[in-house]
Amino acid sequence: MIKKAPKKVGLIVATAMSITIVVGAGLLALPGLSYSLAGRLGYLPWIIVALVMLPLLEIFSFFAKNNPSAGGVVAYVRTSLGDRFGAMSEVIVLGTFTLGIPAIALIGSGYLQQIFPNASLSQTSIGVISLAYLAGLIGLRISGAIQTAIAALIVVGLLGIGAGYLLTAAQPRAALLSADVITQDWHGVAAAIPVVLFAFSGWEMTAFLAEDMEDPKRVMPISIWASFVIVTLMYIFIAWIVATYANSDEGWTTAPFVYLARGWLGNIGADIVAIIAVFLVLANVIAAFFSASRGIFSAGRDGLLPRLIGTLDKRQQPFMAMTCTYSLFISVILLMSFTKISVATLLQLAGQNFFVLYLFAALGYTKLHAKKAQKWIGYLGVASVLAMMSLFSIPGLVYCVLLASIGWWLSCPQAFTNKAD
Repeated sequence: MIKKAPKKVGLIVATAMSITIVVGAGLLALPGLSYSLAGRLGYLPWIIVALVMLPLLEIFSFFAKNNPSAGGVVAYVRTSLGDRFGAMSEVIVLGTFTLGIPAIALIGSGYLQQIFPNASLSQTSIGVISLAYLAGLIGLRISGAIQTAIAALIVVGLLGIGAGYLLTAAQPRAALLSADVITQDWHGVAAAIPVVLFAFSGWEMTAFLAEDMEDPKRVMPISIWASFVIVTLMYIFIAWIVATYANSDEGWTTAPFVYLARGWLGNIGADIVAIIAVFLVLANVIAAFFSASRGIFSAGRDGLLPRLIGTLDKRQQPFMAMTCTYSLFISVILLMSFTKISVATLLQLAGQNFFVLYLFAALGYTKLHAKKAQKWIGYLGVASVLAMMSLFSIPGLVYCVLLASIGWWLSCPQAFTNKAD
């Protein structure tokens, strides 16, 4: 009989995990980048992307309620489109995790170097991944409680910084909000959408935690929508403040939270932002590690990876999958340090693959609802993803096609026959 990963966490922890997966270190700069492109309308790209995400969130909620699994999006695709597309999705997921999460750790470690200036970027990122592995060994029940506290700190802290500035700052000059300026800013709204888009990725990773939840059919859909509402309101609130009050100082575009905090807390505000950034980085990498290890566990259980990886230890924890995940991420970081491969290269290759997973899930949802009114939600989801995929870089497209091709080949009966032999 196939054993499932232990179901441990409830709605609050599940929502917190979703928040810490979605909200990464990039948030600290994105409101400023959005302002630099769209000016006084810098909050509109956030609203537009949130609206675009609605059909995709409904699709994920449907699958989470009906097909909760450690396979996450892969299980959704396999259920709706068949084993071949499931295998393609599984290889895409593995290829994305392998490069994407080490890249996230490296980006976040740049903030941690402010605390450990003598440590190299690779050493700091290895430390972050090691901490994530330790959290995995401790288990999601304890680690999840810590993640919940960190998620609360991040949300309350960032909202508090914005609210404090809003209550104490002078009113923006009328000239800054003139009709002429706003008309010019419309041209930058479209340019800012691709930048903002990546702040709304991550819910596809939350899906891999389904078997760690007490009642995934109830908890998963609610946690998806709850985290979406919390994160979206926080994004739009901060983006609106920056777009309304920012001036020509370059710091508003590169470190908007520092400027908001200093505006009413003085120099200590920068220290507070740095502390929040450290917790944000740690929580983001730990949550991503949990999701990746569950995805790798599922791949072992499905037979795509060695079956040993898909087994549970005496504590009913996926120890082999977590150890494999840890070893894989450390190897990528070490390889980067020796070969001088840039983080930008990793993101260019793997950072866009989740679009394909969105597309497969939307197609599967549409297929399952072909004779129902909900098919229009699927159509909207497909259209949204195709628009997003227009942002693909050529190297990223080649890498994704390569991964999908490997998955297609592995799904062929002959491939599994050879593997068994």
